[in-house]
Amino acid sequence: MLKTYLVPGILLILALAMVIGSTQTRSAKARWFGNTVFFPYTSSLRSIESNRELKRELSQVQRELASVKLDNLKLQNALKLLQNTAAIGFETGREDFVVGEVIGYSGEFQQRNLMVNAGRSSGIRINSPVISSGGIVGKVVSVSPTYCVILPFSNPQFQLPVMNKAAGVQGILNSDLSGTISMNMIKLGSSISVGDTIVCSNLSRLFPKGFPVGKVSRIKESQDNLFISAEIAPFTIVENLEHVFILKAVYDEQKQKS
Repeated sequence: MLKTYLVPGILLILALAMVIGSTQTRSAKARWFGNTVFFPYTSSLRSIESNRELKRELSQVQRELASVKLDNLKLQNALKLLQNTAAIGFETGREDFVVGEVIGYSGEFQQRNLMVNAGRSSGIRINSPVISSGGIVGKVVSVSPTYCVILPFSNPQFQLPVMNKAAGVQGILNSDLSGTISMNMIKLGSSISVGDTIVCSNLSRLFPKGFPVGKVSRIKESQDNLFISAEIAPFTIVENLEHVFILKAVYDEQKQKS
């Protein structure tokens, strides 16, 4: 019974003590009670408010840090794009091109196409040839206003007339379902060897003559003994591409007119 009325009684006494006296006296009493009797409570309130302020400051710092990281990432991507553009290791002539970023894939692994964030609004059209800083990539097979789909040379549906750079030996570049890139339909006895550089042929209606493709890694005969085939180590690894360069499709139109 005593415990039931003890706390309310103490609080009543403290309240009466607080209202007795002048304003200055009451202020002094309030400071004293705050530093003694009610110190644990006032200290907890100050800690809670301090923690709230610290959380607000931490949240602001985290937002600023995230913004700095995003800006830094944008700068890194811009620098990488500039380096890739400057690293084109062959002469593109007067061909104008659009830079696109690979944003996705479609299809099975060995038959998949590239999705790129450049489309009709950037001057891209179906059959526009596509290159990387090292060599050919493929051609545009579908285009929308803001993106396009590229059929790469690693897809079995892609074929391209190519030739040995040194001797001019002609053949057809394509890939099989296992991902092996080959130059096929080479006449038996042709002058072609491991290590030879393979480039786009003068018969190509897609790429200008001489655009780099890859190097011969292996020579093998066909089953009918009429042709030989050369496995090619391409200069471009399609799976590792981040950016591509899409040529404006003027070369093909010029060949069709001639």
